[in-house]
Amino acid sequence: MKKLWKISAFALAPFVLMACGNSEQAAGGNASGNGTLRVMLSEEPTEEHALNNALNKWAEETGNKVEPLVVPYEDQVTSFRSMAQNNDLPDLVATTQLTRLYPEEFHDLSDVIDKSMFDQTALQIIAQDDELESRLLIAPNQYTLSNWYYNADAFDEAGIEAPSADDVWTMEEVYDAAAQLQESGAVKYGLAVDYSRARYDNLMYSDGGSITVKEGDEILVNANAPENVQVLETFVEKNDAGILPKVIWTGGSADSPTDYFINGDVGIYLSGTWNYNQILHNADFNFAVMPSPTGSKQQSVISGGSGLAVPENSENQAMAEEFLTWLYEEDNYLEYLESDKGISFIEGVTVDYDDEKVAADYEIIQNEMQNVTEEFMTDHSARWTNYLDSEYRDYLRRAVAGEMTPQEALDAFAQDLSEKAGWEIKE
Repeated sequence: MKKLWKISAFALAPFVLMACGNSEQAAGGNASGNGTLRVMLSEEPTEEHALNNALNKWAEETGNKVEPLVVPYEDQVTSFRSMAQNNDLPDLVATTQLTRLYPEEFHDLSDVIDKSMFDQTALQIIAQDDELESRLLIAPNQYTLSNWYYNADAFDEAGIEAPSADDVWTMEEVYDAAAQLQESGAVKYGLAVDYSRARYDNLMYSDGGSITVKEGDEILVNANAPENVQVLETFVEKNDAGILPKVIWTGGSADSPTDYFINGDVGIYLSGTWNYNQILHNADFNFAVMPSPTGSKQQSVISGGSGLAVPENSENQAMAEEFLTWLYEEDNYLEYLESDKGISFIEGVTVDYDDEKVAADYEIIQNEMQNVTEEFMTDHSARWTNYLDSEYRDYLRRAVAGEMTPQEALDAFAQDLSEKAGWEIKE
C-alpha cells in the first residue's frame, strides 16, 4: 500500500532556509526499478486526480513506488523550509510558487527537458523566472485560466437564458442574474467567487484597473485607483446583500466554494479550469461554462498554472527526472491531458474530446485565452507578489467583513506595497 503523508505547517517551526544533503543525494539516487518517489501534492489525490493517476501508471510500468505527501498550498512555504532543514526533501514537488521563492533550492532541468516543446506563454506564466532563457527550474503540469461556471438546471428553473459567445453578459448582468437565481429559489446563493485575489482581480481588470502601472521604465502602485475602489465597493455590497456566501470572504468558514457549487447551492461560480474535472465528476446537475463577462472596459481572464520541480538535494533526483520525461511522451501526455481536462501547454498537441458537452465547454475555454488583459500582464511582469501577496487578499477580506471601507483597505495596501517595493503611488 502507498503511504499517504499529510503535513501541516503549524506543526513545524520556522527557520532560515539552508541547503542540505550529501554527495550521494546530489547524484540522484536510483533511477528506476525498485525505488520510491516521494511527491509533494497540495491536495488529497482522488480517483480523478490526473497527476496522481499518471504517477501511479508510471510506477506500475517501471516497478517503482510513489509516496504522496499532501501539503496544503497555504502551508507549503513553511513545510518546504522545514523539510530542507531536516534533510527530508521530497523528490518531486507540484508547486506554483516554491521555485520562484527559493530558486537556489531546485535542480536545473534544462539538460533533461527541451524547453522549446512548451507553449512559451504558458511556460513564462508558470515559471515566473527572469532567468528562464538559461535554465528550467519547473516543468509545466497544468496550464489554467480563470473561468465562469453556471448551473444550467437552475438557469432553466429561474427562466434565465445563459450568455454565449454571441451574447456576452456585462458584469452588471451577472449580478442581476445572480439575484434572480436566488429570488427564484433555484439556489441558495446566486454567485460564488473563490477566496482568491486572482479570481477577484478579474472584476478589477474587466473595469480597466490594475495593481501596478508602468510609466516609461518606472513601476507605480495603482491598487487604490478610483476604478479599483468602485469594483470593491460593488463586491462588498453584493456580499452584504447575501447574493454571495459572505462567509467565504470574511474567513468565517473553511468551506470550499467549489463544494457550494457542486452541492447545487450556487448558481454562478467564478473559479478556474483546474476545477472542471472535479465538477464534471461530482455535480449531479447540468452545468456549463460561460464566456467571461464584460466590465466597463473589457472581458478579463487570468492565466496561471503549476509545475513539477525537483529539489537539488532530493534523494531520488534521477527517478523524478525519469518520470518527467515519461510524462511528456506524446501518448502519456495526451492521456494525462484528457484526464486532467486541462489546456495543453505543449506546442501543437491538443485533445479532441469525444464527449459533446466537454467539447462545447472547452471550445469556450480555448476562446477565452484571447481575454488575458494587458493590465494583468503588466502586473505579472512587475512581480508585485514578490513583495506582498496574501496581504492583499487580507485587505479585501477586511473590506468584505466591514472592518475597513473599500477605500481604506486599498489605500492601506497601496501604502504597504509602495513601502515594501520602493515604488511610488500613482497620483
